[in-house]
Amino acid sequence: MSIRVITRPKKNGIGTHWGVEFPSGLVVDYTQEVGLRFTDREGFAENLLVTTVREVPWHLAWTVYARLDQVRRDPRKYDLLQWNCETFAEWLTAGVPKSAQVAGAMVLAGVAAFLLIFAK
Repeated sequence: MSIRVITRPKKNGIGTHWGVEFPSGLVVDYTQEVGLRFTDREGFAENLLVTTVREVPWHLAWTVYARLDQVRRDPRKYDLLQWNCETFAEWLTAGVPKSAQVAGAMVLAGVAAFLLIFAK
């Protein structure tokens, strides 16, 4: 088994919750309530369907473990826009803290604002 980026539907609200599953069965994610959280697949799922987004190539595993050690020693505070479950999972596995969900919401908010301004 390899390191996997996994998701499940959010319990409250729209979108998906992201986490990283390790071969040992450990799942690491970020939540607004806890921040950095260590659980297992069942704890992550919270009775919802879990989907594998992608697997991390085996030769990059050491980098993922090094980043996990870094964030374990110096955890960041959860931030909806800059450090959420998706940005954490992307940073941990790919080195880039990005969130397509946040970017999409920002685009929609911009379009809505534009329409409101020019609809008058």
